[in-house]
Amino acid sequence: MTGAGLQRPTSVPSPAPTGLLWPDVLPRRVAGLRGLFAHGQGEPAAGRAPRALLVDVWGVLTDGTRAFPRALEAVATARALGVPVVLVSNTSRRSGELAAMLAVQGIGETHFDAIVTGGELAFHHVRALSEPRRLQGSPQLRALVLGHQPGGHWAAAAGLAETDDPDAADLVLGVGILGELDGAVPLGQERPDTPTLEILRHAAGRRLPMILTNADRRVRLAGRLYAGIGILADAYRVPGQDPAGTVSVFGKPGRAVFDAGLALAGRVPAGEALMIGDTLTTDIAGAAALGARTLLVSKEGSHAATLHPGPGGALCAGGLAGLIEETGIRPDHVMEALKW
Repeated sequence: MTGAGLQRPTSVPSPAPTGLLWPDVLPRRVAGLRGLFAHGQGEPAAGRAPRALLVDVWGVLTDGTRAFPRALEAVATARALGVPVVLVSNTSRRSGELAAMLAVQGIGETHFDAIVTGGELAFHHVRALSEPRRLQGSPQLRALVLGHQPGGHWAAAAGLAETDDPDAADLVLGVGILGELDGAVPLGQERPDTPTLEILRHAAGRRLPMILTNADRRVRLAGRLYAGIGILADAYRVPGQDPAGTVSVFGKPGRAVFDAGLALAGRVPAGEALMIGDTLTTDIAGAAALGARTLLVSKEGSHAATLHPGPGGALCAGGLAGLIEETGIRPDHVMEALKW
């Protein structure tokens, strides 16, 4: 996967055991976020200090059930220096719902200025489709909902009526996650199970539009890996139509979610912002395409099994080199776990 703003290395070293010298082709390894700021703490800053932080949630601030204290300290310290912090998440939840979930884990107004989610953008898109029917007194749009959103989803609040029957549906709505995923499945080769594929074929035969409220292909929750509904886009094909015209995907790496995050950060130019995330193909690729600097957090997120092989394994240079070669996506910086 390559695109504007993405860098494919001209040569990537063969996988090297942990502990060897860090190859020059790899992103700069930083010990803490302070290394990107020039504030007299004894470390040279890695370029101009970011004017805003766009921060992913799962794998960076929390594993979904518990927050990472040092990560919270890092974003709180950045905010104390006057740097706005905007959480940019692919979750199917609306922004307010995510804020409420994070508050239970002790993540609150000390740690971020605003939140934007793929689910929030998708909600407003769906609401715009359904509202004219409500105003005209027409029957509600009927949605075939695929996936599972822990805590529930917002289809009814957006004006949709749910149905389990593809023949009765007006659209397909993907939410949350699918089943548990084998970590040995290569990145980009995740596939829905057979029953889901059958549903998709039936829906495609009826030329139903698909709306995916989360672009993630894989999601790590409390140490377990799940297939994200982002994999449904590749599996859905409407005969005789361009797939891009039948599937609407909300969230990273799409531009809209980053534009919204930068606007909430005070309209900071993309080139003066830093995106901190755990997934190359969404967090890093999308931000780099806009010209933002990027920081990959490696230990708890989507690529944890590849980048930290073995129990308690340190960051593996060879694993990172392989991922960069496989995806064509190279972050500017890498850090095992977010800290100041």
